[in-house]
Amino acid sequence: MNKHVKWIVRKWMTQKWFLLIMIVFTLGSSAVSVAHPIVFGRLIDLLRNILATPAKYPDPMREVDRIIWILLGLGLAQFITGFYPAFRGWVNIRFENMLRVFYFKFILGKDFRFFQKFRTGDVVTRLTDDLTDFPKISWFLCSGIFRAVNSFSLIMFSLVVMFSINPKLTLLSTAPLPLMMIVFYFTADKLYRNFELNQQAISDINSQLEMSFSGIRIVKAFVSEEKYNRFFDIALARRFKTEMGVVKLNAVLSLIYQYIDYFAQIGVIIFGGYMAVKGQISVGTFYMFYTYLSMMIYPLLDLPQLFVSGKQAFVNIDRLEEIKDYPSFNTSWKGSNAPERISELRFENVSCTYPEKSEPAIRECSFDLKDGERLLILGSTGAGKTTVANLILGLLRPDTGQITVNGIPIENIDLAALRNLIAYVPQDPVLFTGTVKENVLFAVDGASEEEYRTAVKASQLQDEIAEFPERDETRVGSRGLGVSGGQKQRITIARALIKRPELLILDDITASLDAENEEKLWQDIDVHYPGISAIVISHRLSTLHYVDRVLYIDDQGRAHQGTHDELVFNNQEYHDFLHEHLK
Repeated sequence: MNKHVKWIVRKWMTQKWFLLIMIVFTLGSSAVSVAHPIVFGRLIDLLRNILATPAKYPDPMREVDRIIWILLGLGLAQFITGFYPAFRGWVNIRFENMLRVFYFKFILGKDFRFFQKFRTGDVVTRLTDDLTDFPKISWFLCSGIFRAVNSFSLIMFSLVVMFSINPKLTLLSTAPLPLMMIVFYFTADKLYRNFELNQQAISDINSQLEMSFSGIRIVKAFVSEEKYNRFFDIALARRFKTEMGVVKLNAVLSLIYQYIDYFAQIGVIIFGGYMAVKGQISVGTFYMFYTYLSMMIYPLLDLPQLFVSGKQAFVNIDRLEEIKDYPSFNTSWKGSNAPERISELRFENVSCTYPEKSEPAIRECSFDLKDGERLLILGSTGAGKTTVANLILGLLRPDTGQITVNGIPIENIDLAALRNLIAYVPQDPVLFTGTVKENVLFAVDGASEEEYRTAVKASQLQDEIAEFPERDETRVGSRGLGVSGGQKQRITIARALIKRPELLILDDITASLDAENEEKLWQDIDVHYPGISAIVISHRLSTLHYVDRVLYIDDQGRAHQGTHDELVFNNQEYHDFLHEHLK
């Protein structure tokens, strides 16, 4: 079975009851549509016969009334089946929502390599434009397929009636169908390729927009509006070209299909009309035949359109499956141990290299952190300090060596359980659209007001919030627009502290705190979060006053651990590093 067909069947199984209703609606709609011409045709013949031979019909109105009642019944049935398109559209939306939630969960589970390969705008396009409206996946899964099923059932029901009327005319009316299939066969690959290029162009546009808006301050600071206008014009021109290619190809195919049917219809009208004039068929029969032929024109177009829209939907399916199946070591993390505390963290000869890099970020790094200890990581820019934090969080995996928590190899620990014990404050603070309070409470469900106030006070954010226009209900924009860099950093510190973590990792956060506020931060942590273990990445040497030991990473990525005094007197590289930074 084709991989795309298997994918569709799997998704159908998640909505099987709705699809069962769709099948009933589809067949019922086709049956009602086919019944109308039969009843009208017989009514025409009945009226003609009554006028021609009235003696045969002593009570003609009784016969007419019977057919009228049948028509009223069909009208009621058609009213009910008239809800079919609306129901079909509703199921489209269900599929769209289900797919978006399904694939979003996979994206959340990816490691950083995924986000290096797929830009934000590209991922957004795959979760929005690739799913919505004609002829994208959600439309194809329901409307696309069931329109074709409706068309097929309508054609089959009509053919049964038409063959019973006149096989010769029936064969003439179905002659265009093989021609349509031949045309589609020779254009299928070109359709797939054109649509794939168009979706990629849409992804490029969205990526360009995302970069422009998220970096708008930099764009304006460097007076680069015109440059970004040119970038956008180039991307937009590429999208215009690919979209026009898809539109032109679809237009040509639609034109070919329509003219094939028009010529067949003209031929059938000529021959059918000739037979009616000669008396070989009745006027009512000719009406039925002509009506069925008219009814079959658009269904005959819908059947090849299923393959056309299917080729386009298959592109979207492949794009979604590409992001789902992109390899991530998070998916292979099989640890099941769930520690409740971090009594000891140990690195043993750990080396780690980033993908597409030739040199390790850290080499043979060894250190340990006991319960309640604070460790300061020092080193030049790019030495690998943040790499250590990423390894602890399970965002990276070591090439060699071993990381253990409470003596258990980190790969044997449940990743979610491990991260629940750790609070991380990144060097580049990230906030989400919402209020200040919502951002602080982001990682904790059900935190009390007292816990919230304690975290805000400890992070030295209390006075800042008092000056906000709506206090802690002040809304911040995407990526923290509306607050200063220092305020963003303090909000992220409060977000970390409210977890009451076993291990607090602060990545160069003191850059947003002056010496006085840094001292207050550590004093409040001692008071409100006693015994907390901490790893502090910093360039500020004053932080030495608040830690127990130092991990110095030299320019080759090798680690040296000890107290400040031990390293100063016994490690020349550390001594030179301090001397350089004290100049």
